[in-house]
Amino acid sequence: MSAAERRSSSDIIIAITTLIFAVTSMITVYISVSAWNNERESVRPYLTFHNSPEVYLEDKHLIFSFAFYNIGFHPVASFHSQTLIVDYGLDDQPLHNDQFTLVNYIPQNTTTDLVIKIDLEPTNIDYYNINPHYILINLKYTDPILEKSHEQIIYLRWDGITEGNLQPIFHCSIQEKDLILDYIEKF
Repeated sequence: MSAAERRSSSDIIIAITTLIFAVTSMITVYISVSAWNNERESVRPYLTFHNSPEVYLEDKHLIFSFAFYNIGFHPVASFHSQTLIVDYGLDDQPLHNDQFTLVNYIPQNTTTDLVIKIDLEPTNIDYYNINPHYILINLKYTDPILEKSHEQIIYLRWDGITEGNLQPIFHCSIQEKDLILDYIEKF
């Protein structure tokens, strides 16, 4: 093999080695950025129910009580919620549509309450038998440390009041969620 051929073979080996190192470096950077993003996501604020949601009837008022618990490492800031309560038939105006904003921080391992009080007297609803309803809770808040906004949407079903007995609140199925989303598009 001549000197020119050895040099050409050497150049090819160096080029291939450089390419391998470049690809390896790109993969390492991708893995590092992914791990960093996963770590950032794991410390973000995140709200969940502290206890099961409660519902009760008091002086012709239907009251829903939700206690949200911040299980994230960072506090929740600029907490804003919008609630929509609509008959399970999804064929009428909502029974309730309201917004709530909290300016205080919700630190890690702390709760905040969302209480919805609906005056049933003007609705002419029979307090002894109330149809099932869907409850949609849209939570928006920011992470003040990372300055990032987050949104959670919770889809619930309350089975109403049957012969004076208050029924519990459950999470919706995927099919019910789709029905609610169709209703919201029309609403």
